[in-house]
Amino acid sequence: MRNKEPLDVSPTWRYPLPMPMPGQPVCATEVEAVEQLARLPAPPRMFFWTDAERKCPEGWGFIASVRQGVPPSGIEAELDAWADQYPKAWLAVDLRDGAIPPSTVQPLNDVLTGLKRPVIVIVSRSPEHEEWPQWVLPE
Repeated sequence: MRNKEPLDVSPTWRYPLPMPMPGQPVCATEVEAVEQLARLPAPPRMFFWTDAERKCPEGWGFIASVRQGVPPSGIEAELDAWADQYPKAWLAVDLRDGAIPPSTVQPLNDVLTGLKRPVIVIVSRSPEHEEWPQWVLPE
């Protein structure tokens, strides 16, 4: 017989992912992401999709997530051009408190999953984020 009581479902991800997977963005704080990338045997080339180049961690490339006079379709086109130019690079997306989110025509999650490469969403507090699982490398 089926249980007719509602399931107790938490709105946040209960289990972290050990590695970012193509098509499955993960979230982490900037500090967590930098520390975990340093632990990888061969750290990937990183690019930060953010609203200001000064926000990029050292050694990361910059991709403008918003630019005055550039429509959302232009921002997405620049991201697509970047993806073609750097096929093995990883993308970090700045969604921290106070950052201007990327300007996109499609829903942001669709853009990120459609990239088919590892994506780390940089957030202010990673365990509290609802849309993406937290990135936690195993010890």
